[in-house]
Amino acid sequence: MSTETTCVYKVATDKSFQDACVAVRRAAEAHKFGVLGTYEFSEILNAKGFPRSEQMKSIDICNPGHASKLLDAEPLTGLCMPCSILVYTEQGKTYLAAMMPITVMPQIFPDKAEAVRETLEKVTEEVKAIIDEAAAS
Repeated sequence: MSTETTCVYKVATDKSFQDACVAVRRAAEAHKFGVLGTYEFSEILNAKGFPRSEQMKSIDICNPGHASKLLDAEPLTGLCMPCSILVYTEQGKTYLAAMMPITVMPQIFPDKAEAVRETLEKVTEEVKAIIDEAAAS
């Protein structure tokens, strides 16, 4: 089951938190996106004295071809890169979510949006596909 707002795509999964994280990595790689890094927010906050009962990890992914096109059009689009897929738990249920480049980028760079619209559409569809594949049982 997916939930889509204008800026966020969110999918629930029956997978455990850890299995969903592994599935995101595999799906990203299958779509020719590299995993550039991860941030285990729950672990970081717990270590700093801010206990979390739920888990949350950001998995940063990037497709070099798409990134190059966006940076060529507007170097400041680098502020929006890489794409982050958030894997988190809420009341014991695991979710995957990401911001949608096709709606976020035009809000930040309206004068460049039309020039890279096709690339933004591709990135958005690929990120949604990665989430859908990672969430599938």
